Amino acid sequence: MKNIALKVAYDGVNYHGYQAQPGLVTVEGRLRQALRDTFHEEVDLVSAGRTDRGVHALGQVVNIKVDNPIDLGNLPRVLNYHLPEDISVLGAKEVDWDFHARFSAKAKLYRYIIYNGRYRNPLYHQRACFVYDPLDEKKMEEALNYLPGLRDFGVFMGRHAVVKDTYRQLYQVNILRKKDQIEVYFYGKSFLKNMIRRIMGTCIEVGRGLKDPSCFKKALESQDKAYLGPTAPAEGLYLMRVDY
Repeated sequence: MKNIALKVAYDGVNYHGYQAQPGLVTVEGRLRQALRDTFHEEVDLVSAGRTDRGVHALGQVVNIKVDNPIDLGNLPRVLNYHLPEDISVLGAKEVDWDFHARFSAKAKLYRYIIYNGRYRNPLYHQRACFVYDPLDEKKMEEALNYLPGLRDFGVFMGRHAVVKDTYRQLYQVNILRKKDQIEVYFYGKSFLKNMIRRIMGTCIEVGRGLKDPSCFKKALESQDKAYLGPTAPAEGLYLMRVDY
């Protein structure tokens, strides 16, 4: 019996999120079917996290336990044969028996992409959040600097989420501008449902001059959603990496 970790990338546009749901097409559902087709039996699968509908991934991690002599070097190729073109297994390796894709994770890196050009760019369609108004990335950075640390991020949590507590450790937030593209990186232990998208929706309003950068500080201290803006679109968000 082997415990195998798989690195998975996917385009989330055509899926109802990552997590398997009855009657809905999801990334996890497609992965489970590919595993059945490959091993000809039901394979237990554990995932590092669950991304929302429309969110992409370049570094999702899952682990499976199988009693099969399959060549690990060839396993991604076999799984990809059974997967649609918008999901791909990028690597496979044997890990310790107690490795758990979710509970063994020490941190995750997410990236949010904004296309801030005067005109739409078809190459960014469903790959970034389009904002046509000029954005002041310096003000956005000032606002984002209020976030790192162990804080109660409950004010940024999406509806219908069920968690034991809303405190999360956010290690670092960085913003980078490359001409018309703005990238914001979030590195933390774990994240609440919609947390990054709610942060980014408010951050964009700060960049447009509609909100003061201190709105993040006020929202965290008061837990009052009145300080926040709308939830940013899912297509700008990418799960880049899971660290163990």
